[in-house]
Formats: sequence, C-alpha cells, structure tokens
Amino acid sequence: MYEFVADQFLGINGLINLSNIVFLVAFSAQGVLKLRILAIVGEGLTLPYYYFQDEKLWPPIVWGAAFMIVNAIRVVTTLLERRPVVLGEKEERLYQVAFSSIDKREFLRLVSLARWIDCSPGEVILQKGQLLTEALVVIAGDLEAILSNGTRMALRSGQLIGDVSAYSGLASPVDVVACGPGTLASWDLRHVREFAASRPELRANLLRIVSTDLAAKLRDVATAGSGLAAETLVSK
Repeated sequence: MYEFVADQFLGINGLINLSNIVFLVAFSAQGVLKLRILAIVGEGLTLPYYYFQDEKLWPPIVWGAAFMIVNAIRVVTTLLERRPVVLGEKEERLYQVAFSSIDKREFLRLVSLARWIDCSPGEVILQKGQLLTEALVVIAGDLEAILSNGTRMALRSGQLIGDVSAYSGLASPVDVVACGPGTLASWDLRHVREFAASRPELRANLLRIVSTDLAAKLRDVATAGSGLAAETLVSK
C-alpha cells in the first residue's frame, strides 16, 4: 500500500496526478489569463510522463507542446493588450476635451487616423456653403462660428466643426474663423466610417459624442439669439 501511494505521488505517476490537480485549479480560476497560465503549467507536467514511458508516447507529447505554444501566444497577447495606454501631449489633450467616453485603447487607434492642423489668427477654417469631407475637432484656441444673421458664436475646446453637415452631406450653414492661434484634429470621414464599421461600440460612442455636441451648439445658438433680441429691443 505504501509503495502504491508513494508511486502515485513521488514516482512518474505523480507528474500526471499533479498535472490534473493544476488543471482542476485552472478550471476553477477566475479570469482567462490565470486559466491559460495554469494550463501551460499543467500541460508541461504531462510531457515528462509521456516521454519517460517504456515506449515514448510522441502523439500526446506533440499535441501537448502545441497546446502550450497556443496558450503562451495568447498569454503574451493578453499581457500586451493590458499594458497602460500612453498618449502624447496633443493626444491626451484631445482625449480629455472630446473623447473621454471612449476606451483609451480604441481612442489610440482612432487618433492614429487623424492629422493635426495649426491655424493662425484670421484664418478661415470653414466657409459657408462648403461641403465637408472631414470631421474637425477643436483642441485649443479661439475660434468663432459666424451665423447667417451675423451672430458670432465662440467654439470651445472639444467641440466639433461641421459634424452634422459632414455626416449628412449638406453644405455648412456657417463660416468658422480663427480669432487667434488654434489647434485642430482632422479625420477623413471615409476612413472613420470604414474604421468604425466593424466596431459597433465605438460607432455608438461617436454618435453619442456628435449628438451631445449638437445639443450644446443648439443651446449656444438659442442663448446667442436671445442676447441679440435683447440688444435689439434695448436699442429701439
């Protein structure tokens, strides 16, 4: 009896028993990463058992090594995906003012499609009646939208320029002018659509950002209109 127990725990059979214990712990673990790491350990313990048999069992050795390689690749991929996302100064500023509702890793992929635009005082960013093929986001600077009635509306950091017009294919109803130095991020809309087509969650977040921006603009227009009406009544 002693020899049987000793063989099951100390002999070569102990490897296969220990391997199954590791597999049991692996399948009880929470999280795919822990499961894969323990699966590699468990599979590795079975290889000497198959190798040191009277006749080497090559099929389970080869398949066990294949499972270990696949799991090792997935472990490395998962660890790389979990690395902290490091953004540059411009990217971080853009993320904070406009895209903080999007996962940083997805934002990093999105911002890789963008180009940065520096504008100077007096530069016309967008002309009334212009058809847009790009989505523009204000990162910093003093920009104004000039409405058809001459009302000027300041654009804040994080606001989109020509967002609804661009998506709808309509001409811009306003002029956008830089009153001072500014920085913008620009995306080709075709590239954005292609990028977001296979990412429904990102697409939903982008539409939510556009809707929020539109609501803010309508509120600003209403406020500007009320102020203009009040000034007209006072002047009369």
